[in-house]
Amino acid sequence: MPFFSKKWRIVIAAAIIIAAADFAVEHFAGINPIGAAVRTVTAPVRTGFSYISGAVGDAFGFVWDMRAYKADNEALEAENIRLKRENRDTASYREENERLQNLLDLQESITDYSTVAARVISYSPNNWYETVEINKGSMSGLGVGNAVVTSDGVVGRITEVGPNYSIVTTILDSSSAVGVRVSRTGGSGLVEGDDELAENSQCQLSFLDRSTPIIVGDVVETSGSGGIYPAGFVIGSVMSVSADSTGNLKYAVIDPAVDFENLHEVLVINGVGN
Repeated sequence: MPFFSKKWRIVIAAAIIIAAADFAVEHFAGINPIGAAVRTVTAPVRTGFSYISGAVGDAFGFVWDMRAYKADNEALEAENIRLKRENRDTASYREENERLQNLLDLQESITDYSTVAARVISYSPNNWYETVEINKGSMSGLGVGNAVVTSDGVVGRITEVGPNYSIVTTILDSSSAVGVRVSRTGGSGLVEGDDELAENSQCQLSFLDRSTPIIVGDVVETSGSGGIYPAGFVIGSVMSVSADSTGNLKYAVIDPAVDFENLHEVLVINGVGN
């Protein structure tokens, strides 16, 4: 460390001497033989000093510019993050408003039954697809057996009720069974939950009339049988069809219309309207 201190002292002293000499040359020598001689002798040194001074100035300028660029980049990055957050929030609000509007439209379209809108507050702690909890219960007039739907289709039925909450068993649960019909042909059957299919957010259609043709893409909806689900609510569409050796249907895999992994608001159908 002392070596570098001494070295820098020498450099600084030399720079001061050269600067003083340069000043003296410029201001005192004038245009005469002595001044010319001094300029001639000191020209290489002054040239080197000028180069060093320029390089040092450029270096300081570079460092300063880099600091300014870094500050600008940090400011731009912060602004970019803020704008992304605002865009994300705006998109979230837009999606929520759209969901709520669709739910309101559905509620207004159901005139034969009384309905209650509710929000999903949790999923089953064991298997997310089995049950969901909503924030309305007996205090809102809900009861066991009430059908639960969204603007997309059927969610399930209420199987437990508290004062301010209800547990909804979904159509993906293995205990679930919904009487359905194929929209295209009118053939009736039963949509049931299946543990293996439920892991992929699917269920199965079985007990379909043998005389009823069914193809991939067919839409199935509630038939109204069983007294829980009113007729005409979409369950989902046919993903694949499995048949036995005689060509008779064994079962069809159904892709539900409801996105069970992203449930937010639901509509409970809790009785005959007034």
